[in-house]
Amino acid sequence: MSRLVAHEQIPGLALGLGLAGVLPFWAAAVSQYWNHEWLPGDLAFRAGIVYGAVILSFLGGIRWGVAVGGMAWRRHRLEFALGVLPSLAGVAAVLLPEILGIALLISAFLMQALWDVMSVESGKLPKWFGTLRTLLTSGAVTALIAMLVSLVI
Repeated sequence: MSRLVAHEQIPGLALGLGLAGVLPFWAAAVSQYWNHEWLPGDLAFRAGIVYGAVILSFLGGIRWGVAVGGMAWRRHRLEFALGVLPSLAGVAAVLLPEILGIALLISAFLMQALWDVMSVESGKLPKWFGTLRTLLTSGAVTALIAMLVSLVI
C-alpha cells in the first residue's frame, strides 16, 4: 500500500475520464444562459441534477471499494455506512425543488471531497486521488453554482 499512497502523478486515463465527467455539469449550466430548441434549458437543468446524483453514487461506490479493499469489516464499518450517504443525498437532490436540490448537491460534493482529501492525508488513498478530486469537485461545484445563480436571477 505504501507504494500506492506515495504515487503522486494523476494517471492520464483517470484525469481524462474525470475531466470528461465534468462536461455534463457545464452543459447543464451553460444551457441556462444559452437556450436552444434542441436542448431546452429546463430539460438540461433536470439532467444536470440527475447527473449529479449519479456521480455522487459513483463517489460513494469508491468509498465502498476503499472499505472492501481493507477487508477488515470491524475497522471499516463506518466507511461502509458513510459510503451510502452520497447516493442518498443524490436521490434527495432529484426529489427536492430545484434550488434545494442543487444546494444539496453542492454541499454533498464538497463534503465528499473533504472526506476523500482527508483519506489521502491519512494514507487510505493515493496522493493523486486527492488532487484529482479537488480539481473535479471544483469544476462540478462551479457549474452547479452557475446553475443555482440562474435560478435566482
